[in-house]
Amino acid sequence: MKLKQKEKIPDKPARRSEEIVDIVDRMPMTFGRWVAIAVVVFSALLLFFGWIIKYPETVTGRIQINSSNPSVKLVANTSGNIHLMSYKAQDEVSAGAYIAVIDNSAVTEDVQKIAELIQSFNPIEELRPGVESKFPDKVSLGDLDLKYYSFLSALKTNCDYLKDNVYKKQKASLLDDIRWKKGLLDESGKLLAIDKQKLDISRKWYDKYASLNKNEVVTYEYEVDQSATNYLSTKQDEENLNKEIVSDQMQITSDQDQLNQLSVEQKEKERQNRLDLLSGYHDLRDNLKLWEQKYVLKAPFDGKVEFLKFLSENQFVQAGDELFGIVPKENTIFGQVLLPVGGAGKVKVGSRVIVKLDNYPYTEFGSIEGAVGSISLLAQPQKTDQSVVETYLLKVNLPNGLTTNYGEKLDFRYEIGGTADIVVKERRLIERLFDNLKYRTK
Repeated sequence: MKLKQKEKIPDKPARRSEEIVDIVDRMPMTFGRWVAIAVVVFSALLLFFGWIIKYPETVTGRIQINSSNPSVKLVANTSGNIHLMSYKAQDEVSAGAYIAVIDNSAVTEDVQKIAELIQSFNPIEELRPGVESKFPDKVSLGDLDLKYYSFLSALKTNCDYLKDNVYKKQKASLLDDIRWKKGLLDESGKLLAIDKQKLDISRKWYDKYASLNKNEVVTYEYEVDQSATNYLSTKQDEENLNKEIVSDQMQITSDQDQLNQLSVEQKEKERQNRLDLLSGYHDLRDNLKLWEQKYVLKAPFDGKVEFLKFLSENQFVQAGDELFGIVPKENTIFGQVLLPVGGAGKVKVGSRVIVKLDNYPYTEFGSIEGAVGSISLLAQPQKTDQSVVETYLLKVNLPNGLTTNYGEKLDFRYEIGGTADIVVKERRLIERLFDNLKYRTK
């Protein structure tokens, strides 16, 4: 039995009701115009604000705020009871001021006094008799006593030497003796000339009497003997004068040799005294510095003192404890940024930097304006919890200090951290809307 095929019913044309046709025919043209105007205005505003509003392209890194003169922490170099010097937190201190001293065998005031004297004393230029009176004979320096008294002994030896001037007196005496003997030598020379004349005369009379006929002269032998005696006596005087002259010359030579020897001994003595003094001076000065490094906590520069622990007088401290901090009085504040290598090539010297500090939420306090001052030439690896990141070191200048764009002046604290947004390109919002299209077409 065959199934009858279902007959297809032809579609009937859609018919609109008279009401719908009437509504369509009566649609107001004013509404269409307002819709078109709204679309045009909206598009114009979108384009206008997209062009006006700038959304800069930035590269972000971590920043730390530091200063040209960083703060210094004073650490105890030995264990013992501590003696405070009446400074309180944030008191101003001068460079070299003692903030605290760890207990030791020396009297601190005596050590400070000797240190000031040694600092102002020049052992070469100021060496003169009486200068030793500046240094006290009785002090209590503990382990430095031996060094101090060795220096003081050398100083007094030099001063006594300059005061007594033994070598100078001996040399003056020898010079006087030489002058006196040279005067005697001149007189002996004159007497020798006279004796030579007398000798010539005696020789002449002796020859005269000796040439006479002894038979013709009754007193011949007497006259001859007398002439010979006078001649020999004059001859002896001449020999004696020659001996005196030779003796005086030898004594003058001996005195000159002794004078030269005294000059050598004087130079050697002065050199030894000077070496002893300089050795004692430098040894004492070096040991004073070692004493300060071991027992004293002092300010290395002008600034303010901060207590890093709750301390009381005569409290026991351990070696290696950080006890005080010294904050410089005047500083130039700048930022140090660790910038990852990704996008770092866009950063230039002078690029604007927007700094947001962790301690001061930027939504409440605002951000700080800065500029890139320098960029390191080499990347340095920095370890993170996940991996090792290559970074560049940037220095950021802060011309307005820590004053934010809200007018807030933030308190400076060393190594305070934050985020640095480095503006690499000032771009408009509309440019960013077409970034993907630009990338696709190229």
